[in-house]
Amino acid sequence: MAINKLASGVKRWQADWTTADGVRQRKRFATKREAEDFLHTTVRAIRGGTFIDPRTASKVTVSQLYAEWIERIAQVGANGRKPASPKTVDNYRRCYENYVAPRWAHTPVGNVRYDDVAAWITTLKGQDGLPAGVTTRREVGLYFGRLMGHAVKKRLLPNNPAKDPLGQTDYIPAKEKQREHVYLTMPQLTLLARECEGFELFVMLAGTGGLRWGEITALSSDDFEFGDTPSVAVRRAFSEVSGKLVLGPTKGGESRVVPLPRLIAHRCEQLASTATVNGRMFTGGRGSVLRNNTWTKRHYAPAIARVMAAHPAFPRPTFHDLRHTAVSLAISHGANVKVVQRIAGHASATMTLDTYAGLFDHDLHDSAERLNGALANLAWN
Repeated sequence: MAINKLASGVKRWQADWTTADGVRQRKRFATKREAEDFLHTTVRAIRGGTFIDPRTASKVTVSQLYAEWIERIAQVGANGRKPASPKTVDNYRRCYENYVAPRWAHTPVGNVRYDDVAAWITTLKGQDGLPAGVTTRREVGLYFGRLMGHAVKKRLLPNNPAKDPLGQTDYIPAKEKQREHVYLTMPQLTLLARECEGFELFVMLAGTGGLRWGEITALSSDDFEFGDTPSVAVRRAFSEVSGKLVLGPTKGGESRVVPLPRLIAHRCEQLASTATVNGRMFTGGRGSVLRNNTWTKRHYAPAIARVMAAHPAFPRPTFHDLRHTAVSLAISHGANVKVVQRIAGHASATMTLDTYAGLFDHDLHDSAERLNGALANLAWN
């Protein structure tokens, strides 16, 4: 490693060094001080194992980076612990093909700049050619940031070009306010279920067990336990990938056992004794797998319309709101947060509290009243 003075040229000082893999490199500077500073920094990086050759990033395009990254996502997931679901992989592929590839496919990774990424997301067009909505711009921006993060992990880049020097992404719009959850009371749930002719139990199980659409449609008779403590094991789920239904793991990738009310379990036991198509509990015509859009159009939406015609104040729940209803009913009947976590299928109780914090508010006063009752029993004053 050395600094040499050249005979001529504007940049007369040359830093000469060898990388950790034995490759000799040179770079010219206008002053000796610049060359010395660069060489000292480079030497420290090489010895510390943090040196990144900028020429490597110029030889790898975004499309090449994507091909390796998406294979990793499908095989072991982003964190290397477990494969991503087929639906997640399909969503990433669609995002790349529809939005990323047209702009960045042939761009060397080393040529990606923060300002260019920001301008691209800010002016992003949708598939219809019109300005993309907030959700689309947000999802594409976050996705591209993850892809560029993979370049950093591969030591192609020293930092993520989709983020500014402070690690911020101010070009990504804030998440749109989500639709408020609808929580049905037990009388409302049973009223709606009765209107879903042929699917009353389906609705009641969703509204008391909290299963997602893909989970409840994947249930088979051997998932149920009908003993003294009835329950259902949620082991798998259907997801739609490129228009096809694929049976795979649950959303979180983990199985769980959900307790069931005895009356619901009794009805499920009766249905299980007649389940014949692969033992599947709930099916469409000729034993086909239920599809959310079709079922909602044919059964659920008409049922809600009939209920609202008779009860104008009745809320308009989506099928997913039945999951929220199950959580609400469990909390209102005294279930602790760990039970609620299992019903919801969340990875942690913290996630459950973050999602349904408002439903626990009444516990503040209930707890104080219970403590007061305990003190009163001891005649303390």
